[in-house]
This record gives sequence, structure tokens and C-alpha cells, in this order.
Amino acid sequence: MEKYYIAVISAAKGLGSARIRNLIKHFGTAQTVWTAEQGDIEQAGLPKDALKSFLEFRQRNPHAVEKLIAYCAEEKIKLCSIVDDDYPPILKEIKSPPAVFYYYGKLEPFADRIGMVGTRNNTEYGKKVAQEIASELAAAGLTIVSGAARGIDTFSHEGAMQYGRTVAVLGCGIAYAFANGNADFIRKIAENGVVMTDYKPSQKPSAETFPPRNRIIAGLSRGVIVVEAGHKSGALITCGYAGDYGRDVFAVPGRVDSPKSVGCHELIRDGVILIKSADDILEYYKMTPNKSLVENKRIAENLSGDIKIVGSRKNIDNEIAKLEGVEKKVFDAIPSGDFITIDEILMEVDEVSPSEIDLILTQLGLKNIIVEKDGEYTRG
Repeated sequence: MEKYYIAVISAAKGLGSARIRNLIKHFGTAQTVWTAEQGDIEQAGLPKDALKSFLEFRQRNPHAVEKLIAYCAEEKIKLCSIVDDDYPPILKEIKSPPAVFYYYGKLEPFADRIGMVGTRNNTEYGKKVAQEIASELAAAGLTIVSGAARGIDTFSHEGAMQYGRTVAVLGCGIAYAFANGNADFIRKIAENGVVMTDYKPSQKPSAETFPPRNRIIAGLSRGVIVVEAGHKSGALITCGYAGDYGRDVFAVPGRVDSPKSVGCHELIRDGVILIKSADDILEYYKMTPNKSLVENKRIAENLSGDIKIVGSRKNIDNEIAKLEGVEKKVFDAIPSGDFITIDEILMEVDEVSPSEIDLILTQLGLKNIIVEKDGEYTRG
């Protein structure tokens, strides 16, 4: 029960993990905090704004705990608080560990983890490097932590799932991600590890929700690897947290003229560890690679024959004819014979949000009616 009280208390504005911990220390339990008289809470030293916010939130939501328990049970969402035994110890070391987080999958609090982050608009080189490094590190026993975003995050998760576990830290609520994102992909990650977030289930993603998410990626990991990052990439925020927390930071070099590798090159210039392959990471941590597992699977895949069947022009035309609604508007915004970026598509189609565009583009790609190259799109 205690974790549910912590969860509802943390939903009040102005109550971060440090203040919640101080309140619990003062009152003994989160349940006592939730039911305490106003005068007693004032004596606990809570700032006026945070006190006002908490009291108003509690008054508006008198049955919040009961509702949360019922909701989590119905949706099969699990909850972990900082006072629970299965809370990852390494995450408690950071400056602002989440007081509580929601998750799907199986927590392994003592797992050996490494973060992998990078640009959303990757090149084929970045995709290949991310998948190969993640798969070989997972085969050697490391759990790959990333943010389940389009681009390098996705390819890091995919690589890890070939041979081991992966952890996805969301910049939104779990329920929102299932309803508006790639539900099959998120479910697959949960089957191979865990999907987690410290945001309430219905929380929408925004520019403000991702930097705090990045602190958890860094906090869960013994080190963070950057594969392709522009000059102002969000991946660099994760590296900043990693440095603050005393974690190792690694960067993969790219082409000197590639804008998508500028951030990596700046990190290397500033002294982070340059790596070229998973072997560099394993050697750094004195771990043994599992080459036989990786090689045997590759041989099996080659023997089975990985043949991609491309649709005929007639089938493609039929798929285009069946498009409707927002999906059709997105397709209409994509040119033939020229490439367009996601940002340009979003400017053309007002009805689509940044959180929805990835799923729509994935669906159009599966129908073979658009082609993606280096993070840009054209008609197939």
C-alpha cells in the first residue's frame, strides 16, 4: 500500500522525490503524510507553494489511492517505490531518483546495465552500429537501457532483444504510449525486459518530459554510449547527467562531414571514451564477449534465407488507394522523387502530433508505399 500513497503524493505539483522523502521521514509513512492534518504538515517544513498545491490536490482527489490501486490492477501496470526492495540500488545514487515509477515487465534491480542513446534521425551507418553494439553487449550479459524513441533508441532496443534484455525509459505515461505509440514494439520490449516511467499513466510527451526521463537512463546505467548525435541533440543531455552521476561516457565516431556525428565528435574532443565496437566496451569493463552466440544465430539466419518480398506496382497502387484520414494526409505530404524530413511533414499536416507521426510512417513503410533513408522519406 505504501507505494500507492507515494505515487499519489508525487502527483501534486512541487513535491519532488527529495521533499517526499523528507515528509515520509517526518511522519513515518506516506500513508500518514496523505492523511495528516494541515497544521501537522505545516510543521514538517514544506514550502508554502508546495503545501498549498498538496492540500488542494488532496482535497480534489480524496479517493486517489483507491482509484490508482484499481487502475493498476485492471491495466496490469506495476508500481515500484523508492522504499521497495526491488527498487534498483544504482538509481538511488543519483541526485533526484524518482520516488516511484510505473512499469511493465520484470524488474531485475541488480542487473548490469549500460545506456545507449542517439539521434532520432539516424543514418544507415548509425542504425548498423547501434544494432551491432547493442546485440553483442546483450549477448555478453549487459542490459541495454534506452528511451524507446525513433532512431538510435529503437535500433539499440532491437539489437539487445536479439540476445538478451533491454530497458525502455519512457518520456510519457505507459498508458499513453500504448494508446498513441507503437504498442507492439513496447510490448515486445516488456517481454524481453522492462518498460518504465516515473510519469503517471496518462501523461502526454512534451519537450519538458524528456530531459527528466534522460536522468533515469543515466541513473540506471554504469555507462552511456552515444551513437550519432547532432550539436544540440537530446542525447547530450543524457551524457551530462551521466557525467554528473560519475558514470562512464562513450562515443562512437562518425564521418567528419556528417552533422549527425558532430555531438559525438565534440564529446570525444572533450575527453569521453572513443569506441569502435562492443569489444571496446567489454574490454573496458573486463567482460568476456559471447561471439559464439552471435555467430551461431547469424549462421542460422543465413541458412534459413532472409528474403524480402517487395510488393508489385499494382499492389502498391492498391495500398495507396485504400489510404484515408490522417494516414492519407501524411502520405500526400511526402513527395515522389525527393526526400522530406519528419519536421517538414509535421508542418504540412497539422492534425498529426510528434508522438503519432512515428507510428504512421512505420505503417506506411510496411505497406511499401514510402521509403526511408537517413531519417528522411520519399514515396516508394
